Amino acid sequence: MKHLHKHFIKGGRLTTRFSATVCIAVRFATNRLTGGRLLTAVLLATAFLTLLCVPTLQGQTIKEKVHLPHIKTVQMHKKGEPLSAPIIPLNSGEKVTLRFDDLEGGSKTYSYQLIHCNANWQPSDLFANNYISGQLEGEIYNYESSFNTLISYTHYRLNIPNETMRPTRSGNYILHVYKNYNKSDTVLTRRFRVSENRIRISGDIDRINRMSREKPNQEVNITLQTRNMQISDPYRNITLSIRKNYHHERILKNLSPSAISGNRLSYQMNKALVFKGGNEFHHFNSKNTDYAGRNIKKINFARNNFHFQLSKNEDRTFQSYQIKKDLNGRFRVDRDNADDPHTEADYVYVYFSLKGLNYEPEGSYYVAGDFNNWRFNEKNRLRYDRESGEYQKRLFLKQGYYDYKYVYMSSGGSMDPYRISGNHEQTENDYLVCVYYRDYKEGYDRLLGHTLINSSTIDY
Repeated sequence: MKHLHKHFIKGGRLTTRFSATVCIAVRFATNRLTGGRLLTAVLLATAFLTLLCVPTLQGQTIKEKVHLPHIKTVQMHKKGEPLSAPIIPLNSGEKVTLRFDDLEGGSKTYSYQLIHCNANWQPSDLFANNYISGQLEGEIYNYESSFNTLISYTHYRLNIPNETMRPTRSGNYILHVYKNYNKSDTVLTRRFRVSENRIRISGDIDRINRMSREKPNQEVNITLQTRNMQISDPYRNITLSIRKNYHHERILKNLSPSAISGNRLSYQMNKALVFKGGNEFHHFNSKNTDYAGRNIKKINFARNNFHFQLSKNEDRTFQSYQIKKDLNGRFRVDRDNADDPHTEADYVYVYFSLKGLNYEPEGSYYVAGDFNNWRFNEKNRLRYDRESGEYQKRLFLKQGYYDYKYVYMSSGGSMDPYRISGNHEQTENDYLVCVYYRDYKEGYDRLLGHTLINSSTIDY
């Protein structure tokens, strides 16, 4: 039995609860059974218990990532609201939807599981059967082949909750998709949230440092109405999560309220709640291949593919602010005259160019947005063309409306999203605020509520 216990420890970091449970199961089997029946019982018990946890991920922050190059256009949002954050109320009947394309086509076996996490996106100590009603694993059965496209692909879709699986606790969740029932063969991971809507959250944005191009100039003010819920020690037990334009999450623990009055907690004039306004996003619309849409310079057809050349972008650091409607970094799949753009939109080549900059050997520029999950890797890094004096990049994207921006990263890994974009107090931004409460009795971080604050509330 000692040998079996060591094997499980070696296989991954185990929580104390999981290790203790395995030992109890093994000890019970040892006392009750002998011979072949003993071995069978032990294997069945440990296999079942393994399904109830995620030992190899304990203590690790799980990030959103696509692990296979042929998996494209991953989206996760509230069902029926493609531009929304993937957050649903607990036991409400509402769903989140995952969509993605497999450019290898055909039909494949894609399985999935849900992993409950704390406010930091690390797996919680809950067993799976404590936060899931129904099956602990599922298979994605909804898929369709592309229709009338030059590039063939298979489009997959999954709703959570569904008829076989339903989250029963609030908090952060990871949707883990993998191939052929093998959890180690990961396809992608995506985050979503389940909220209790137990408290009321309100807020607004103030402008500060009005004359500075470098300093943060938008300050978020937050007020929590806890209603009839008793919040003990908010400094220790309340965690705030703030996402500006649905990325770059700022998780704030041990944040003292600026004021407490009855069931009202206020967080104001705090340096942790100050952000740079930045600038509006660049954007383009590739839904039509017959004529150049917004910010499309020209469209060519060559080698059985459409090629979209975007209008050239430039350094906007010292340009005056210009009001421009955008999607705050998001994108939406679309194609003119399509009944279902998710299966009828084609994949096209899109050419980005950044002019007016000198070559910078100590760093790189990346094109980024929700469409590539704000990843800064070789796939999204711009190359400097000395002949034209431009930074350039070609990406293979599905037709639709896209927001994007250029982000500079030094060779040491320091990221500067404002280096050439400009920084304005007037910039319209979304701030998604989530409030977590550490429930020590239940042993997990509850998501008490969330709200979306837009900087258009700034009084000019």
